[in-house]
Parts: sequence; C-alpha cells; structure tokens
Amino acid sequence: MAQKKDNQLSERKKLAQRIKKARESAHISQRELGDAIGVSDKSISSYEKARSMPPVEKLKKIANITDRPLMYFTEDATAKIDIVSKLNIVEKQLNEIKDLLTKVAKEKIS
Repeated sequence: MAQKKDNQLSERKKLAQRIKKARESAHISQRELGDAIGVSDKSISSYEKARSMPPVEKLKKIANITDRPLMYFTEDATAKIDIVSKLNIVEKQLNEIKDLLTKVAKEKIS
C-alpha cells in the first residue's frame, strides 16, 4: 500500500515538472496559461507544485497551448517526445513563414 502511494506521488511530481517545463519552454506565464485553459494562475501553480492534478480536458489544453503531445505529460519517453515536440514547433513556425511569404507575394502581384 505504501509503495503504491509513493508511486502515485512520484507520478504526480513528474507530471508537475513536465507541466512547468512545457509552460516555460513555450515562454508563457502561469497567468497566461491559466487564462488560456480557463483556470487561475493559482491553479497552474498548484499543478506545477504537484498539490493538485489537472483534469484530463485541462491537460489536453495545456498540451495544445504548449505545443506538446499529450503523451509528453503521461509517458516516460521524454527524450523522444522532446524531439517530436521541437519538430512540431519548427513545423508550425515554417508554416507561419510560408503563409507570410505567400501573403507578401500576393501583395506584390496586386
């Protein structure tokens, strides 16, 4: 029983660390993240300190806002997930650049 409780606490701490790391990597404050997912900055702080756990729907929103796959928060294969996450960010940025170039090209034609 004690071992199960320790494992749950350990998993909670891992989740808390991943939420904080994802938020900081996305360069957003606790308040900004809270506003984006519909909770207070105090709730985000609570998630990051493992005092409480976000509901699955909020975790999905955190994953989306921080450009992390949901698996990042739920699995141990963080090295592989970090690479995939970074590639997703690069892909998103390249698409934004493509859109800007397309817009500029259209303006020059007009």
